Amino acid sequence: MTTDIRLRPIAESELATFAATATDPAHAAAVHRYVDDLLAKGAMRRDWCFLAEWNGAPIARIAFWTLPGAASPSDIVLFDLPWAAPEAQVFGASMLRRVAEQARALGAGALGHVLDTPLQAPQWQAEPERRRALLAANGFEIRRETFRFELDPATPVPPPAGGLVFRSMAEVGEAEFRAATERVTEGTLDRRIGDEDMFADMQGLRHEPGWWELAYGPDGALVGLVMPALAPSMATIGYVGVVPERRGRGHVHALLARGTATLARIGRWPVRADADTRNSPMADAFRRAGWREFAIRTEFERPLAG
Repeated sequence: MTTDIRLRPIAESELATFAATATDPAHAAAVHRYVDDLLAKGAMRRDWCFLAEWNGAPIARIAFWTLPGAASPSDIVLFDLPWAAPEAQVFGASMLRRVAEQARALGAGALGHVLDTPLQAPQWQAEPERRRALLAANGFEIRRETFRFELDPATPVPPPAGGLVFRSMAEVGEAEFRAATERVTEGTLDRRIGDEDMFADMQGLRHEPGWWELAYGPDGALVGLVMPALAPSMATIGYVGVVPERRGRGHVHALLARGTATLARIGRWPVRADADTRNSPMADAFRRAGWREFAIRTEFERPLAG
């Protein structure tokens, strides 16, 4: 029996089939709602949702994701196949190869994927070890691992941070704020932030200039910054950081309290954030502020150039 599969975009009438394919029936409705939400927000397009067919029947699925407004996909999501089947690795390799070709044709320079453990909404990613092995065998490398945190709506809003003066990006201007992001990312323990233009990356998230703030000490010197924002499926502390010469003095707690208060004022839930597993001070700050640790996220990436 051949293991060749056909990978094709779904028709408009196949959203329910897409959500249910290779999915625990108990989670199919929740996955369908997640797909509808991403489509409505522009983080996914119907022609970016693919079914894999074998012997004329759908047996697996995969989709592209991007920040709303971007023309090219940045990640794959909802990647599911019959993991326990003898042909699973062959099916998965074929799917990953073909979507890489599609993403490259759409202008993507790399393709990411995140794996959250333990099993949970909205993607319900079963068989994490098989997933890891398949991704590694097909050009995906681990870029970063994070602790994932969530803020309970009932958590009291932190009191105003004492001893610091906050000025928003609307007040100081984009140039000064960008310069501050370069200062706070010097020597960062965060693996991904150290490799990228963090300010440009954060610009892809929905925000208002008044939400992003610089913090100054009583002497007028820059202490750090905090950048709350809205992602397609959540509100988040996009970044919080302290300049190298002021680290180790507890300023991160005041900055996180300020960002948490801003998100509470915005009123968009859920509120989630990530801290690199190598960045113990940041993870501890989230825990001390009452954020609940609920998952480990592994971020994979495959370059597409060439």
